[in-house]
Amino acid sequence: MKISAVKRVLAVLAAAVAGVTALSGSASADHRQPGHGRPGIVAAWASAWSGTDPQALAKLFTADATYTDFGVNVVSTGRDGVASWKQRTDLLIANVHVTVKESFRGGDHIAIETVYSGQIHGAPAPFAVPATTILELRQGLIVSDRDYYSLATLLAQSGLPATWTPPTA
Repeated sequence: MKISAVKRVLAVLAAAVAGVTALSGSASADHRQPGHGRPGIVAAWASAWSGTDPQALAKLFTADATYTDFGVNVVSTGRDGVASWKQRTDLLIANVHVTVKESFRGGDHIAIETVYSGQIHGAPAPFAVPATTILELRQGLIVSDRDYYSLATLLAQSGLPATWTPPTA
């Protein structure tokens, strides 16, 4: 990852933490669902990832959105690209599930700490790896989603060799 990208992620995280600290009990509370303690888009995003309908995820994104999975270095663009990525993921991994541990919002940026879990078809064991997602919103929809997790950890937990690659179809 380029240093400028790392600086941007750190700036977003710092802004998110600063926003939550500076705004706790005021504007940041407006972005949380009553009783759930999470911004509504976060709950919808996690639910869509844990569900089986690729369009449920795609509809949360803008038409020109970018979805970047840094674990496997894949970039998908637009709602069709997001739906295709979700569909491809579901074909490769059984019982995909995203569990939100914490989320922080600063303006139009949200940092989400999750556990990403499932079982790669053909792998001897399931995985459950920590992950971080940075969302950027525009008018309440996701314009950018950047997922960060350790592919090496995911493969090791799955009982697959570090050199494993998904089948191409």
